[in-house]
Amino acid sequence: MNTSNKPLIILGAFCCIFSFVLNGTLLKYLKIQTPKKANSQIRWSISKQPTLGGISFYLSFLIMFFYTSQPSYSLLLPLTLAFGIGLIDDYFVLSPFFKLLGQLLIALLIVKEHCIYLVDNNVVNTVFTFFWIIGLMNAINMLDNMDGILASTVLIILLVALIIRPEASSLELNFYIVYIVGALISFLYFNWQPAKMYMGDSGSQFLGAFLAWISIQYFWIFRDESIEGFQIKQFLVPVLAFIIPIIDTSTVIYFRIKKGISPFIGGKDHLTHHLVYAGFSERQAVILLSIISLFSGMIIFFIEDIVGTNQWRNVCSIIVAIYILLVWLLLQIMYEKGEAKKVLS
Repeated sequence: MNTSNKPLIILGAFCCIFSFVLNGTLLKYLKIQTPKKANSQIRWSISKQPTLGGISFYLSFLIMFFYTSQPSYSLLLPLTLAFGIGLIDDYFVLSPFFKLLGQLLIALLIVKEHCIYLVDNNVVNTVFTFFWIIGLMNAINMLDNMDGILASTVLIILLVALIIRPEASSLELNFYIVYIVGALISFLYFNWQPAKMYMGDSGSQFLGAFLAWISIQYFWIFRDESIEGFQIKQFLVPVLAFIIPIIDTSTVIYFRIKKGISPFIGGKDHLTHHLVYAGFSERQAVILLSIISLFSGMIIFFIEDIVGTNQWRNVCSIIVAIYILLVWLLLQIMYEKGEAKKVLS
């Protein structure tokens, strides 16, 4: 079937309706929860809700996979592996070592198809791509720490990807993105605070692998092809697109190591949590971080236009870098404020 003739909005609406019905059905008949130990370490909410969201993501992907005229089997394997690892971790609690092994295999499968080009050295490019994929998967996984935050953030990232690259080299990938967008919109209905269900590691690992795949083709391509070698401006778009997961993960890891706590276990010490400690409601914290993510995505449109017309100058890199630094400083101030109030309480 020639999917290129089908409007993206119709496909997205279909997936949204399908996911809504599926999530409602699963919620009614399949009351599966993660083990109490894992749930208490990761979730902010004390309520125990079933972790079913990842199932709707994966089934939506499968429908699109078999619907397309040229299904991407190279995409199917890493996403299936990511979903499977997450599903096992949800109900049997995998050790960080085995999760890392699985992520390494996923990264290998992705790198075989796509690699980030930074410099004229395949080893450097390959090592960096491995680092990016594994780091991104863990950042996405760690961001699933409060109702609505991860789904909102990923939804914004995918919408930005669709807008900046409507003529992507792999048009089929646009349809996969649209389907996942539909699934996320439906899931947010059930996951918005107070959540009726969670996505679990099956959902966050799946989304992490999917974002790693598309990020290489959608966000790491903003460089001047007439200039060889390292270009700092190439890093700006990925950092802007994933600004919330990157700042959240780096902040949490830094403070955990500083306190002598393992960075590989869950905890209520993320940006969202400290915003609540600082006085925000849960919904306000999620909305604030979503606004930052959305505004950063708007800056990407500006970058795309400038790079596309070859008018990029060093001052543009400096301005964008200053914005990223200001966002980082703002969130660090809020984090420290929340930490102080938490200690006092």
